[in-house]
Amino acid sequence: MMNPAAPGVTPTLLIVLVLVGVIIVLGFVLVMSRHRNLAIRHEALAQDVGTLKATMTTVSARLTEISQDGKHNTELLHTIIRGTIESASGK
Repeated sequence: MMNPAAPGVTPTLLIVLVLVGVIIVLGFVLVMSRHRNLAIRHEALAQDVGTLKATMTTVSARLTEISQDGKHNTELLHTIIRGTIESASGK
């Protein structure tokens, strides 16, 4: 017959404690792997945000340029129309 390591500790209790320990270790491993995966995803998203910010700056500059071109085109169109009307009325 076996003598227990400590009074009141049964083999069933030892098995339960080992199973609880295994569950805790597996839970910790799962949490750490999820943490690593989330950290990788976070880094990728941070890079995407940087790319989007740079793109938005470029798009904003291009829209400003297009707006200025539109103003110049409007002025040019008015000049052409005025010149056409003046030349037509001058004949």
